[in-house]
Amino acid sequence: MPLWFAFDLYNKKASLDPEWVEEGPDGCREGILAGQAEGAVTMSILNRWVIPGVVAVCAVTAITLFSETSKVEADLTQRAEALLKDKGMDWAEISFSGRDGTLKGVEPEENEAKWAIELLDLEWGVRKVVDETDDLKTQSPYSWGLVREDDQVSVIGYLPYSLTKSLPAEIDEKIPGVTISTQVEAARGAPSNIETVVHFSADLLSRLKRAKAFLLDDTLTITGTLEDGNADDIAQFEAVEEMIAATELNGITLDFQIARPKDPEDMVQAEDSEVDGFEVSRSADGVAMVGRMPSEDIRQTIIDLANRKFGAGSVSANLVVREGEKIANLGYDEYRRAALAILQAVSRLSEGAASLTADGLELNGGAFYEGALAEVREGLNEALPAGVTLNADLSVAAPGESVDAQECQTLLRNTLEKNTILFESGMATISSDSFGLLDNLVYTASRCTDNRIQIEGHTDSDGDDATNQALSERRAGAVVDYLVTAGIAADRLEATGFGEAQPVASNDTPEGKAKNRRIEFVIQAQ
Repeated sequence: MPLWFAFDLYNKKASLDPEWVEEGPDGCREGILAGQAEGAVTMSILNRWVIPGVVAVCAVTAITLFSETSKVEADLTQRAEALLKDKGMDWAEISFSGRDGTLKGVEPEENEAKWAIELLDLEWGVRKVVDETDDLKTQSPYSWGLVREDDQVSVIGYLPYSLTKSLPAEIDEKIPGVTISTQVEAARGAPSNIETVVHFSADLLSRLKRAKAFLLDDTLTITGTLEDGNADDIAQFEAVEEMIAATELNGITLDFQIARPKDPEDMVQAEDSEVDGFEVSRSADGVAMVGRMPSEDIRQTIIDLANRKFGAGSVSANLVVREGEKIANLGYDEYRRAALAILQAVSRLSEGAASLTADGLELNGGAFYEGALAEVREGLNEALPAGVTLNADLSVAAPGESVDAQECQTLLRNTLEKNTILFESGMATISSDSFGLLDNLVYTASRCTDNRIQIEGHTDSDGDDATNQALSERRAGAVVDYLVTAGIAADRLEATGFGEAQPVASNDTPEGKAKNRRIEFVIQAQ
């Protein structure tokens, strides 16, 4: 019987008829038994020597191939990464499976990924590279800002990818010794000459110690604070004027909002304008206060409160202390109460004036909207001391002309650059000192009725992330509620909180934290 037949019978014996095996034709049983014996020897050889040998060879081959493949992948990755780094493409991430590469990352400019792949395809050993990169987002409106407060510089908003990398070094070179806080994101959509704008702004802030350059699409707004009568500040202003005259921004509108400081000889002395009472006037140029104060404590309280309500840098104070005297025929506490009530009333007028004398209080001006007018009258009636006669000639300011989204965004940002919406500590309750600022924002929002506005809440880094996130959301919601009560349609507004995630200054100083605790108004793209 052939060995293969016996071996086949051996492997299949479980399916044979047992009786046929036992009682089959003569010789069948013997043949099968012989075949079984011979097959057993063959299987023993296979199991003991052949199969283990084949397995060992395969294992060694697989290990060798895996080891060599890993070396090839590591070598290709190392050389590809070096090539991309040499070309300034640190945004790109490359990995290899065998000799096939995969390119990932966020492509900062159009065709950057295509160029990277073309370079990699020329690298020795690379078979092909697959593009799995993502496009950098396009920002509209496009905004960017550079803020300086003495030795603190903050970069905010959006820039092309290359400028996000090079700007900190440029600032460090032009303004040595400052601490730089960068909260800027890479985005497409910048004006074509964005580099000129950024270089110009950095040069400008190297001359101004307290200023901000803010770009919104094609408008660059410069704001800042210079002190009247200060020779250094006057010299800074003149240097900036020369710089502006010598610079061509090519299609970018420059809105320079810093006034020339007064010369020392033009400064008005307090004694020259002294009045027996308290006068406050508000105009587009700022807020002026003149008069007498019964103590230095009240004088400083009035100045601090005016700065909170109107914004630091927009208030001039010409107040003379007359310790122990009756002023406007009022005692100490009465005068203090009347002065605080006057500041609150004027803060809620677009323009106006108040004069407190022994004859009473004369008040005139225009409130930003009807509800604010009623609250001004009610607040004065409750706060003024008994015996102070109120003669108020108040009206509602005429509605402003409609503006497009870009101008509306500029107006809102300029208003919030000059002052900050304040809340009770750790709460979402809006401080009454910010009612006037919010009234102003209501007036501006009513001029751009075709646009939705996102109200963004931000906090400093004190406390845990979850608490700050919740607080920022509640504060943004409180501002939305104020605007809705004032007459802005609720469907135009959206409250969003960012917690401590988007600081505009360092959280290492009280001043930086104060800047980070803020509300921003952002016009939504249509």
